[in-house]
This record gives sequence, structure tokens and C-alpha cells, in this order.
Amino acid sequence: KGTARHRRVGRIYAAAILAINATALSMYDLTGRPNVFHVIALVNLATLTMGLLALRRWRWTREPGDLVTHQRRMAMNYVGLWMAFVTELLVNPILGISRISDPRSHWPLMIALNLALFGAGGWLVRTRLTATTVRP
Repeated sequence: KGTARHRRVGRIYAAAILAINATALSMYDLTGRPNVFHVIALVNLATLTMGLLALRRWRWTREPGDLVTHQRRMAMNYVGLWMAFVTELLVNPILGISRISDPRSHWPLMIALNLALFGAGGWLVRTRLTATTVRP
């Protein structure tokens, strides 16, 4: 990658993720205090930060490992975005399958679904994503 288009899309993506997480971290309507969604937002911010810092390091050193770290962290951030999307579609009582299931199954279903998505996404990132070329 590294094209002008990739950099432009990356900047837009990073800004959007920052805005989404800032919004998530400011919401307390569910419990009135920090909850699991705040933890998820912080993890998402951490993967974004690690991915961007690895890119910055790669720009200075041209160390291929830094580029691989950037690719993997940004890919896992994207996996997290898909996890949120799929969870919302399937588990949200208004939209998904939880409206026909027992309400007590909501959290176990959400946890199981996200563990499966995280495992599959992590496996794909680890096995399929590699830095094929590193430009000086």
C-alpha cells in the first residue's frame, strides 16, 4: 500500500474511529457508570494507537517488522469494527435474533459471538496478512 489514496482513506478511517470511540466513552445511559462498552472502546483505541505508532516508527526506520505490526494492528482494529457491526445486527433486541430468544441469553450470546469473530479475524490476520513489499 502506501499510495496517496491509501493514506487519505487511512486518515479518514482513523478520524472516524477516534470520533466513534469518543462518543462511546462519553455515553453512560446504559448503566450510569463505565461498563463493558467503555472497555471495548479503550481496546479499540489501543489497537488504533499501536497501528499508527508502528507506521510512524516504520517511516523513521524502514524496519519491515514495524510495517507488519502496522498492518496487523489496523487489520485487528477493522476486525473490531466488524465485530461491533455483526453484534449489533444479531444481538440488538430491536434488530436481531435476541428478540426471539430468551433475554437471559443476551450476554452469553454476545460474548460467544464476539469470541468467535475475534478468533476468526485474528486467525485471518495472522495467516493471510503479511507485508509483501516494503518500500524504502
